[in-house]
Amino acid sequence: MHPSTRELLSYLSRQSAETFDLTGRVDDRRYLRREFPESLPLLISLQTYPSYRHMAGENWLHWHDYFEFFVALSGKGDFCVGDDRFTFHPGDVVLVDPLKMHGVMRMEASHQALVLFFPRHLIAPTESEVDVALLAAWEQRPSSELPVLRSNHRSAPTVYQALLKLVEAWFASEPRGPEVKVRLLEVLLGLRSAFPRREAPRPSQPGERNLREERLRKALDYLSLHGHETISQPRVAKAAGMSTSRFREFFKETTGWGFARYLIEQRVVRAARLLRESEETIADIAHRTGFSDQSHLLRCFRAKFGVSPKHYRRQHAES
Repeated sequence: MHPSTRELLSYLSRQSAETFDLTGRVDDRRYLRREFPESLPLLISLQTYPSYRHMAGENWLHWHDYFEFFVALSGKGDFCVGDDRFTFHPGDVVLVDPLKMHGVMRMEASHQALVLFFPRHLIAPTESEVDVALLAAWEQRPSSELPVLRSNHRSAPTVYQALLKLVEAWFASEPRGPEVKVRLLEVLLGLRSAFPRREAPRPSQPGERNLREERLRKALDYLSLHGHETISQPRVAKAAGMSTSRFREFFKETTGWGFARYLIEQRVVRAARLLRESEETIADIAHRTGFSDQSHLLRCFRAKFGVSPKHYRRQHAES
């Protein structure tokens, strides 16, 4: 382990950890909301996960419109961002792309992480080239590059040294002032150097980015309200104000998931919740969640959970 890594871990071992649980925080669109302080819109926490068994896996995949990265401090696990799935180990830095479906698929019981969240306007309020460049690890990373900085990467010590200065400023001061932001910028500069950058097209303007987020919200709102109905991609595309062909590409680019996969996933997860929380028949649940019939639900449910809806209900009743 590099000395800078040991120094960071030693410092964090003396700080209080926050118990974190996703239960009840993800809405029907799979959106996870967070409130940021106005004076310095940044959240940093040392997190532990005693309820990890109940918040890992595809049921907990979600998205948000702010930037996130975390440093695994103890325990390993599997993480999913869009279609990318990879194992993280202590010392790895995992980047979470805004708007993409993501989540922990598996983690060890002893897992602890340092987690950072911030909205775009904290770093690039005017969208100048200099500011936008600090987000390159997210926005200019090649699609073939996994969003994780391994602890043995040549740039990892630089990132860890910057992280140590950041958390020292964060945990030592209240209210948090300019030093915290400066230290965050140093971390982002280290991450920028750590990842290769693709030949990027003309950077999207704030209006284009806001329109993308608005269209995604409209699409997911529509699916949340009408997912139980017979639904077609053209209908959702129309709700988002787009052509069907453009919407198909847009949805995949933005969330990392194909539209059909998202729709089935949403329906299966809703069916699982009804199986756990109600006494409705499986046929009624299939109808309520948008499946053509009970057999369709059975096929999709077994593909996701490995058991039938009846067996799943019995398992949760017993536990």
